Amino acid sequence: MNSINTIEVQNLVKTYKERGSIITAVDDISFSVKRGEIFGLLGPNGAGKTTTLNILNGLLTKDSGSIKILGYDPEENWEFVKNKINVSTAYFSLSEQLTIRQNLNVYAMLYNISNKQQKIDQLLKMFELTALQNRKVIQLSSGEKTRVALCKGFINDPEVLFLDECTVGLDPDIAEKTRMIIKDYQKQNNTTIIFTSHYMHEVEELCNRIAFMNKGKIFKIDTAANFKKLITKNNVEIDIKQNAAAVEKILKEKEIIYSKTVNNIILFEVDSATDELYKLMNLFFKAGVKINDLHINRPTLDNIFIKLARSENK
Repeated sequence: MNSINTIEVQNLVKTYKERGSIITAVDDISFSVKRGEIFGLLGPNGAGKTTTLNILNGLLTKDSGSIKILGYDPEENWEFVKNKINVSTAYFSLSEQLTIRQNLNVYAMLYNISNKQQKIDQLLKMFELTALQNRKVIQLSSGEKTRVALCKGFINDPEVLFLDECTVGLDPDIAEKTRMIIKDYQKQNNTTIIFTSHYMHEVEELCNRIAFMNKGKIFKIDTAANFKKLITKNNVEIDIKQNAAAVEKILKEKEIIYSKTVNNIILFEVDSATDELYKLMNLFFKAGVKINDLHINRPTLDNIFIKLARSENK
């Protein structure tokens, strides 16, 4: 990944009229995406993620602001830009009366793919659809349709790829293989990818940086690791074998709030940025406490998503 920006967005605004009111779907957002970067857009439903993607890929027009893709304004240079980009979404409408192969043939012709049959064969094999290639789309499961949409997204070897909820409906095994395909493809081709998903583990696994959106605004842009630092507490779960009373006494003395289950499991929080837990464990052992098990649950991207969504919705 290098420092050249493939996508530059400045002060982007998009509004809709709804029942006589103006709804601001995208509210003056700015961000840039480096060449070869996988950039995540994260946020609750209605945050503005899909609207932003649809403006970038030409499906919607913006109200105001500026966009550059590969150094060009897509509205002024659409014929050039459209052949360099592609999009895959689980909500993409395929022609249901055509077969998988016929659908992909249509898009191969639209993108002027010279070796289209070879390319289609490659994609069908990649996404494990070869045996289904002559089946009509109307006969496919939601997961199979999602894989066809992914084939469509890769068909022109795009320099910029928009992936919007692209693993919805996939079995865990296929979803994992799809993430590997995305990573391998991006690495081999230095492709710039904008990625949205409600599966936090996918965002964390794939994305170099993440922009958290809510109510049409970008709240913060950072790495997953730095996002997780926003929660400074680790949840600790100790299964006590002997002398639970000593643990409770020490926690009370340290003014640490805790809870205890009927089977002597004690739960409490400690600061993740200090060695507080190690000091507590030393006190426990000196007091003759014996434990069966210890679990430290560190903050996840799911925790951050919930915290940011709730705080931004207040």
